[in-house]
Amino acid sequence: MSIRDKMDQAKESTWLSESLTQEERNAAKYIAQIAAAIQRQRKAKGYTQQELASRLGVSQVMVSRWENGEENFTVGTLAKISFALEMEWHNPLEKSAV
Repeated sequence: MSIRDKMDQAKESTWLSESLTQEERNAAKYIAQIAAAIQRQRKAKGYTQQELASRLGVSQVMVSRWENGEENFTVGTLAKISFALEMEWHNPLEKSAV
């Protein structure tokens, strides 16, 4: 099941996020959107996590952590992923983002 499927099927709950600021909630949302976009593009390119990891010089576990939103991205890492997957990113505040 993809991250997008999990997100679509998830029930809304606030107990975990009630102590988070709106800014922290927005950041978590954007990270989840980026993670889902990376997974979609990797699959569209026909790459396994291991193949993408090899292209980027990281472990398959790291790719899994990116795709599950468990690892924050540096701008440099995001640029490398984008280049490897031929992706373009947009301002997350735009409606058509990621």
